[in-house]
Amino acid sequence: MPSRSAFKPRLNFIVLALIAVSAASPAMAQSSTETSGQAQTQTQAQPATLPQVNVRDKYEREDLPTLAPGRKAANGARLGILGATSIVDAPVHVNAYTRELAEDWSALSLQDVLENDAAVVFTTNKGHLLQNFNLRGLDVTAMDIATNGLYGIAPANSVPIEMFERVEVMRGPNVLLSGMPPLASVAGSVNMVTKRALSQPIADLTTTYVSDSYLQVHADVGKRFGPEQRLGVRFNGVYGSGDMGAEDESQKRKVGALGIDYVGDKYRFSLDAYNSVNNIDGGSPGMFSFLGTSAIRGVGTVLAPPKGDVNMFRGTHGKYDNSGLLARAEVDFNSNWQGYFAVGASEAEGKGLLFGTRAIVTGADGTTRGAIYNVHTQSERRTAEAGAIGKFETGSVQHRMQLSFNILKHKEGTYNTACNYCYTTNMYNPTTPTFPAAPTWKGYTTENEFRSIALADTMSFADEKVLVTLGLRHQTVKTPMVGGAASNYSKSHLSPMAAVIVRPWSEDVSLFANYTEGLEPGRIVGTGYANSGESLSPMKTKQGELGVKLKAGETTHTFSTFQIEKPSVITNSSNYQVLDGKQRLRGLEWSAFGKVAPTLSLLSGVEYIKSRQLNTGLENYGVPKLRARIGLDWDTPIKGLTAGGRLLYTDGQWVDSGNKLRVPSWTRLDLMAKYETKFGATPVRFNASVENVTGKKYWIGMFSDGFAMPGAPRTYRVSSTVSF
Repeated sequence: MPSRSAFKPRLNFIVLALIAVSAASPAMAQSSTETSGQAQTQTQAQPATLPQVNVRDKYEREDLPTLAPGRKAANGARLGILGATSIVDAPVHVNAYTRELAEDWSALSLQDVLENDAAVVFTTNKGHLLQNFNLRGLDVTAMDIATNGLYGIAPANSVPIEMFERVEVMRGPNVLLSGMPPLASVAGSVNMVTKRALSQPIADLTTTYVSDSYLQVHADVGKRFGPEQRLGVRFNGVYGSGDMGAEDESQKRKVGALGIDYVGDKYRFSLDAYNSVNNIDGGSPGMFSFLGTSAIRGVGTVLAPPKGDVNMFRGTHGKYDNSGLLARAEVDFNSNWQGYFAVGASEAEGKGLLFGTRAIVTGADGTTRGAIYNVHTQSERRTAEAGAIGKFETGSVQHRMQLSFNILKHKEGTYNTACNYCYTTNMYNPTTPTFPAAPTWKGYTTENEFRSIALADTMSFADEKVLVTLGLRHQTVKTPMVGGAASNYSKSHLSPMAAVIVRPWSEDVSLFANYTEGLEPGRIVGTGYANSGESLSPMKTKQGELGVKLKAGETTHTFSTFQIEKPSVITNSSNYQVLDGKQRLRGLEWSAFGKVAPTLSLLSGVEYIKSRQLNTGLENYGVPKLRARIGLDWDTPIKGLTAGGRLLYTDGQWVDSGNKLRVPSWTRLDLMAKYETKFGATPVRFNASVENVTGKKYWIGMFSDGFAMPGAPRTYRVSSTVSF
């Protein structure tokens, strides 16, 4: 077996816990009285007319944009090379979801949070070992999620939510912001912001129950140390086990995440390390084709969905083990210029039933041919970024400029022992298949290397009533290995961005427009084509967007319209593979967060997309035209009690690229409640939620071309958090 690289950041979560506990020695504890006293003195010295003050509580990070009213979203987000930006000043459609939102729904993974976003449709079942989705109709994998603005750190299969403070979702292709992700998705960016020690110590213990019988314990502890609280340590540890997902399937989760940061007078340093392990045993959800293949003919019509927890793969098992490390340093050269450097790595290994959970329905009674894979996959990523950020003026124009150098290397190798539709079962009453023998991992088969240099300048005109952003990223794409064979593919491309924000009336209304691009590697044409061996250029996805941001009272709204054009490789009549295919997505969006009344909080969104394959005239599969997510929470007259819910609607969608079959629309109701109280002097919070209240059976979306997924059944979640 080929040797792996020397670096192996597989950090056991127990080791991380011990590090955190040892760092939290009482001998290091210091009071924050001095800081509070300084704040009081400054307050007393203020004149009668006071500026607006952003009030934060002990559970809010001071280096992040403030929480919006209702605490489900934040007033700003980090936009890669454009830096931290308020929502109304961002020249793109972006939202930032909070830890508080995740806690309200007893979330376990990123999927539980992104279900609140109308632009997101998941392309794997709830509870599947892999969590992939599309954003604005374009695919994203878990590996293509950013961590603190840097790609290549996030887990490869499923992102545990417990280690993160914010989830920032920027819609639409934009390679300028952070470069190309490992698998080069161009749908937008999802950035996970890790937790940090806060100004006040935190020691929370959360116990969560999920139906059928999954029980989890989550410890979240953090503290700042030193006379000026410069050193911070935050640890999150999770252990959970029990029945969850498909019927009779058991799952186990282990997460350990350590965050350390130090704040000096003119420099800052942070270190994040994590280990996340997911196990499944006894089965998995499945995906169903009604068209079949040339060898196995499908039933030819979409049947009624099975139970949401139907278990097509009893007797199987799978495990995914992820580890990651990210370090960042910043130094202030003076009051206007800053330099930074970040370096990180991650590794992942998956064994067992990871994918291949597919079946072809051949009979109207649900008779099905099942496929099952035993997989062994390994991957590693190495990434680094360095740059400088400066603020200066040219005449009356103010500039915020950033220069960035970025490199990302990705290796992956996947092997499987396949049972390709080798047994007969039934979609409504499945049998137990024979799980194939485990394959032997033989080394990496794919290598990608992305290098880039980027420059962006945000210019402020007319007393900040007009903001113009111009940027360029020169991206070099290399693929040293493709399909296990050496490759000399190397191409470069210059990707621009242009954007503008105009405030014609007040700071509460912002008009915005942007032109952005996404970039995917090209390919070397394989054998069997007239242009075999030719290197195709990188594929450039283009987006144009117009919109308006509106702050109405304590509510922030974003309205936008966009067009995306994404190229694809097709084979022409002369048997040449060429970049002549194209899909187009045109859409209208609305998202909103905040408070619509003193006791009523809103988190909602609606998205309408019209998609088309321009070379065939057909619509894209798995892209519903209309999606809505309407969430409301009510602070009841009973002190500490909040009740709420969300209504999810997804329009009908094509099952396949040939537009032969279509699944109907669906509507789902979820409800939640939260009660905050004290037992003596100890704060306690109780959360309860029910997803799919009516127990509806429905086809939730598409896994891949031709394969539909049943939606999850009614699911109960209950959690309690004790703050020591």
